[in-house]
Amino acid sequence: MRNALKELNLNIVDMEDESATLDGEDVLFTGREFFVGISTRTNQRGAEILADTFKDYAVSMVPVQNGQRLKSFCSMAGPGLVAIGSSEHAQKCLK
Repeated sequence: MRNALKELNLNIVDMEDESATLDGEDVLFTGREFFVGISTRTNQRGAEILADTFKDYAVSMVPVQNGQRLKSFCSMAGPGLVAIGSSEHAQKCLK
């Protein structure tokens, strides 16, 4: 994967803090800001590293429970439009 990304001339950021975790299913980028689900696979330190990497964007942390990922109940549905599920858990995270 690393070689393929390098061939595309994409920047790669290594999280050197071994305690940091960041799962792609817990990261939602709206084009203006990041929402990061804090879950069993993504911790606060991982979200902090993301915020340090993308200083020009706001990063909001969202607690996610029951072993779910942030993107299991929300997703970008179009420019400037986030679709959020109607389940109790999804609505709780929305608040």
